Amino acid sequence: MTGPPKQEIALLCQSLGVESSFLTQCLQESIVEIEEIDDQIDLGNGTVLQLRRLQRICETFNVDLSVALLLLELTNRITELERQLQPRP
Repeated sequence: MTGPPKQEIALLCQSLGVESSFLTQCLQESIVEIEEIDDQIDLGNGTVLQLRRLQRICETFNVDLSVALLLLELTNRITELERQLQPRP
């Protein structure tokens, strides 16, 4: 897939609250994928939340996308390990 036209990306970014250049970079680096289903753009479950978190990390810590992705993965792994350590009833 060649990707959605720039106009569709701009509208998608506006509705998601992410910057167009940020989404474009995420698409180019295959961090997220956009699918077209019945002529509608579909990002998949959790993708919107991931995009917002990544953008917030980039802006807050002034880091590039690869560092933000690593931080997000580490944070998710820590959360998973904490859940595993909690006693089960």
